Amino acid sequence: MIMEAFNTAHISTIVIIPAAVYIILYYSLRKREEAAARKVLLLICCFNILLYLSYKIVQSQDPDYGFNIFTNLPLHFCNINLFLLPLAIYTKNKYLMAYQFYFGTILAALALVTIDPVFRSKPLFEFTCIVYFYYHSMLAVIPVLLIKLKFFVPSFKAVWQPIAMIIGLTFTMHVVNIIFRTTGLAVESNYFFTYGLRGDFFTEIYWSILPYEFFFLLPSLLSFLPFIFFTTLPFHLAEKRQARLKF
Repeated sequence: MIMEAFNTAHISTIVIIPAAVYIILYYSLRKREEAAARKVLLLICCFNILLYLSYKIVQSQDPDYGFNIFTNLPLHFCNINLFLLPLAIYTKNKYLMAYQFYFGTILAALALVTIDPVFRSKPLFEFTCIVYFYYHSMLAVIPVLLIKLKFFVPSFKAVWQPIAMIIGLTFTMHVVNIIFRTTGLAVESNYFFTYGLRGDFFTEIYWSILPYEFFFLLPSLLSFLPFIFFTTLPFHLAEKRQARLKF
């Protein structure tokens, strides 16, 4: 199975892996006590981090990849989330969990759908390719499971901190990109794609609206609003109903 954008292998992969991950984890954890379920998710997150590090080691040994340590640090959004997700689960911090759900789920899903050009024309079961789809599936599914397992309840009150967090992280990564580019450590450093991403439908739209590095990403926050609104509204209405019933 050779991966190309939206061919049979790609579509099958982005449907089957996330669905399998969700079904297996949900039905394995739904009847466990909360503490036990958290431990299982934490172990899975630790495994995912080790798998990601192995994946980068394999890439570094591939002469065709042109590996540069400064452009392969775990500083892209989904890479950072590999480390923030277990922290959110361990600390039970509702704002970190909200960040994972409102932004992590969508951006991991986008990474699956758009498929990194590095993996196009590669066999699906090549190690780095299958790991890419596996860990992005995990990052898309586990934040949803946090809600299904009632570890976190979406709330409009918990939206602003994640928005501030993603803006702050993006600005920080832009500073890192500037440092790497100006010092010559990595002249193509583009963490969080703050310099744009040619060929990507969404980033090119945002660039056409506001053609300035980093700032062009600010309108992209509007793209998250429908997801935030429609996923949070049922919980908001349920909370209002419960409040009325108390009186």
